Amino acid sequence: MEKSEDAFEIEITDDQLTERFIIRPQHTTDGIPVYHCYLPDGTSIGELRQEPSGEWIQVWGDLANNSVERIGEAIAHHMA
Repeated sequence: MEKSEDAFEIEITDDQLTERFIIRPQHTTDGIPVYHCYLPDGTSIGELRQEPSGEWIQVWGDLANNSVERIGEAIAHHMA
């Protein structure tokens, strides 16, 4: 894999809590980027990618399905 663009920050807010994540995109040989997800302190928490169907999947990590979807939506919004 090779580095694509610089890292960016996303925020996910629910009724009572705002969470911040640092996202570092990376191109892959199949042309679909993988998004490395970090906490603000630099702790790696997972890797996501968006399938051609539009579904966000977790390549690595232990995130709940709803977290994968919410982080994926925030990444897609940032990249649009």
